[in-house]
Amino acid sequence: KPIEVTTRLVRDGLRIRVVEAEFVSGGISMARASCQLLRKTQNPDGNVWSPPNWDVPKPDDIPKPTDPRLGMHGKWTTRPIVGHMGSLGPRRLWMSEVRELVAGVPMTPFVHVAVGADFASPFANAGDKGLGYINSDVTIYLHRLPVTNWIGFDVVNHQATDGVAIGECWLYDEQGPIGTATVAALAQRKPMANPSKR
Repeated sequence: KPIEVTTRLVRDGLRIRVVEAEFVSGGISMARASCQLLRKTQNPDGNVWSPPNWDVPKPDDIPKPTDPRLGMHGKWTTRPIVGHMGSLGPRRLWMSEVRELVAGVPMTPFVHVAVGADFASPFANAGDKGLGYINSDVTIYLHRLPVTNWIGFDVVNHQATDGVAIGECWLYDEQGPIGTATVAALAQRKPMANPSKR
C-alpha cells in the first residue's frame, strides 16, 4: 500500500532541536519517532566515572559464522563475541546490516545504528526457551555518532514483571562506546484478567 512519512519541527532552540516523524501506510499510522538533537560543546571540567571500554576483537578478526541462522536470514551479518541469542550469561556481538534501507542509497554509520538498535530487544529479552516478547518501543541514546558500519551490542540488563520487560544494550563502533539502546517489550501471552495489574 502507499506509504507516507511526515515530519514536524517541535522545538528549534539554540542548543536543542526536537523533530517528530510519523510513518503512515494505507492511511493507518504504523510508527512514530522523535529525535532530540543537541548542539555539541565542551565537556565540563572535572572527571566523571565511566565503565571501561569493552576489550573485544574487531569484527574482521572474528571468523564468519558457519551457522546460517547467525546471518539473520540474509538481513544482517554478525560476528558473535560471547554467548548467543537466548544463552544465559553475557551476550556480545558485532552486527552490520547487509541490505540497503532505501534502494540505491548507501547507508551511513548512523543509519546502521538506528536500524540495528531494534535488535536490542530480542538480544536482551530472549531466554533459554526462545524469544517470548514482542518489541513495543526502543530508545537510542548516542553520546557520539558512529563512524563504522559495524555496531557492537553488549547486553547489560533484562528485567520483567507481569509480562512487561525492559532490556538494555550498550552500543559500540570499532572505535569504542557510542551509546545505549533501551527497549520495552510485551510477553506473547494472554493479558491478565484484571486490567488494574498493568
